[in-house]
Amino acid sequence: MRTAVSLTPAVPDVTVNADEPVEVGFRFTTRSGGALADQDILVQALFPNGWTTFKALRTDAGGYASYTARVLTTTQIRATFAGGPELDAATSDAAVVRVRPAPPATAAPVAARGPAGETVADAPTGATTIGEKAVYLASLQAGKPYVYGAEGPYNFDCSGLIQYVYKQLGITLPRTTDQQFAATTRISRGSEQPGDLIFFGEPGSIYHEGIYAGDGKIWVAPKSGDVVKLETIWTSSYYVGRVR
Repeated sequence: MRTAVSLTPAVPDVTVNADEPVEVGFRFTTRSGGALADQDILVQALFPNGWTTFKALRTDAGGYASYTARVLTTTQIRATFAGGPELDAATSDAAVVRVRPAPPATAAPVAARGPAGETVADAPTGATTIGEKAVYLASLQAGKPYVYGAEGPYNFDCSGLIQYVYKQLGITLPRTTDQQFAATTRISRGSEQPGDLIFFGEPGSIYHEGIYAGDGKIWVAPKSGDVVKLETIWTSSYYVGRVR
């Protein structure tokens, strides 16, 4: 006879500042309240194209499992259990991590001329929801190895990481750096917003790229022997592309 189980968020609704660390936890018990220890549960976030699994957790002796989340926009997070020989499958209600609104921008950026003198588009006064979610999803890939030609989910090269992240958001990008450069809208340097793509090289010979995370940093799959990580932009010579 299989046992009915229950997965519940420890804190169903919490409000934080953008990028503030917060513990997101779930309790896994039998319907009668008995703790289910040493069980693997999957954690999912809701994106425009549906629920995306991004983490696996194992319950402790009290049937509890948690991780530290840092979100940039209000995000719904749930846990699932696939079931076992003696346990039913289960999916929790969503825990909602709400983000307090940022102070309004005092002035909008203006159009400018980027590298090679081309006219570029005005940047918006605030980060786009899709862009902020792209940064969040990129951060979940931290520590995964760089492998040339890899498209995820366990290994990435630089353009493979970007294609993978935006695919989770329902946006299809081409595969290579040059193709992604051509598929995005040029934005002036200094006006980039979270989620914009930072390209290194010259048109037709883009050799590297990352996802802008704010504060002069990018999420990137750097090179062989390295892992996906947050890096400071190391040069003032780059192009910015916005995913539309």
